[in-house]
Amino acid sequence: MKTRLSLLLLLFVVPFPLLAEDVQVRIYSAHPPDALNIIATEGQLHWKPCSTCKQQTDQKLSIKSPQSAATNRETGAQKDFFITGSYELQPVNGPTFSAHFPLRVHERVGGLVVVVTMPMQEYLQHVLMAESGDFRNPEALKAMAVVARSYAKKFSGQHGKEGFDFCDTTHCQVFHWKNVSERVRSAVESTSGEFLSYHEKAAATYYHQSCGGSVAAASEAWAQVSEPYLLGHSDPFCLINGGLKWEATLTHDQIDRALYASGLQSPVAWKGIEISSRSASGRAHTVNLSGGKPATFSLSASSLRFAVDRSFGWNNIRSDLYEIRNSGEKVILSGRGAGHGVGLCQAGAEEMAREGKSYREILSFYYPGTHLTRSQQEAWQKRSDERFDLISTNPEADSEILPATERILREGENTIGWRLSFRVKLQVFSSLENYRNTTGQAGWVAASTRGQTIRLQPLAELRRRSILESTLRHEICHLLVETGASQTVPLWFREGLVLYFSSPDVPNVPSSSLTIEQIEQILKRGDGRENTVRAYVSAHRIVAALIQQHGKQAVLDWLSDGLPAEVIRNLAERPSLTPDH
Repeated sequence: MKTRLSLLLLLFVVPFPLLAEDVQVRIYSAHPPDALNIIATEGQLHWKPCSTCKQQTDQKLSIKSPQSAATNRETGAQKDFFITGSYELQPVNGPTFSAHFPLRVHERVGGLVVVVTMPMQEYLQHVLMAESGDFRNPEALKAMAVVARSYAKKFSGQHGKEGFDFCDTTHCQVFHWKNVSERVRSAVESTSGEFLSYHEKAAATYYHQSCGGSVAAASEAWAQVSEPYLLGHSDPFCLINGGLKWEATLTHDQIDRALYASGLQSPVAWKGIEISSRSASGRAHTVNLSGGKPATFSLSASSLRFAVDRSFGWNNIRSDLYEIRNSGEKVILSGRGAGHGVGLCQAGAEEMAREGKSYREILSFYYPGTHLTRSQQEAWQKRSDERFDLISTNPEADSEILPATERILREGENTIGWRLSFRVKLQVFSSLENYRNTTGQAGWVAASTRGQTIRLQPLAELRRRSILESTLRHEICHLLVETGASQTVPLWFREGLVLYFSSPDVPNVPSSSLTIEQIEQILKRGDGRENTVRAYVSAHRIVAALIQQHGKQAVLDWLSDGLPAEVIRNLAERPSLTPDH
């Protein structure tokens, strides 16, 4: 068997250029469709109703969200669809979207989850179409391309626990639905691989429409962000065209209703609003409603802005850079700028480009101290055996992990009780820096799994830390568990199963008790190393206790059927199932 394997390795050494990193984008995320028609635009659709099902072909596929979880169980509806081909998405309510990228549609009560997998370059083109509509100068567009790429690299993991990389709203970067213009495509391609870095990590390149002549420090908008390259400073370029002046008139009743809708109770019969404090850039920081009962009521200016704009439209209070004038039952705000004011000002960048400044000069002005970095284009090669594709820059040396990985996969399949239906990709990075820059993971995260690809730090680094085999076992268990899991099953449970099957012995690591809700939140939002380790250890211990009580097969069945209500209730009520008991 070993001889045959060696021959296979020699026969399948082929060049494999990895031209772009794929990203998974959830579309329709703000308004998930209840029903979706997927129409083939060329040839036929190729689709499967689950990851392990047989592939089917059709001209049209219609998917509906189940009315309730009970309905979904009663009808035996499949929960995930995997689609390839050229298609147009036609939701019942919402814009159409045409593409040829791999598509995953998850049936969920409350609306379908639609995720498209596309190259980073394509994603950035759609982002630029949405985020830089007013740009006319190529240098400004190139600056925005670098900013959008840097932002994507910096925040690529914020939806990772939900099964995708980015949403299509302002929470990540807005995604444009229609065709990409040649100007935008050229800007993205001409800056291919370029991003801003600070201390060898991708920079947090926040941006906004107009700063009104005064760029804000990051800490003015978010108390927890204090990057040294996101400082407040004046912006004379933004003021050339007036700094985007605006005025909004609101009645007391409108403000009352907006605050109430945001969970804030305004004073009874208040008489006026005044700015009680400003930030260093001159923006309103806190405001007071006075003359009512109670006599004064203080809230943050950002809370007022979000409450009003959510209720009456985002063009009412366009920024926190304003003056207030009270007039009877009306409040008149006269301001400048639009957005939070942190980082690149798009109005200022466009003016700098018009005056002949290069995109490098624009980036240096708005993110002082950062460096323009180009991702290293590694000379990837592929080497294959019966069940794995190894993607590496040094396949001769790295292919030695294939026999061990084959063994680990067989052991995992025998332990868990089902078999992977797809070939697994093992991507081995040549340096820790390239691993961090490409995956967005911290250096202490030895590997990460995206779809059917396990991405590994350099093997020499994993061997030095004596964690190569345990890392492979953990990631293989990830693939096996996620293959059998419903997306509605809690993350803490899935991660706990992975940890248990990759290492049944719970580590003897001291940790304070965490509830399942606390574990879920830490794993979903990401956290520092210490809290993340606590959450993983806690999940490991709880799952180990559940398997001891209910048996391995019963607990594995919960992956697809969901945790029984009684078990969830017991976890909440019985501290004996939480860590350290």
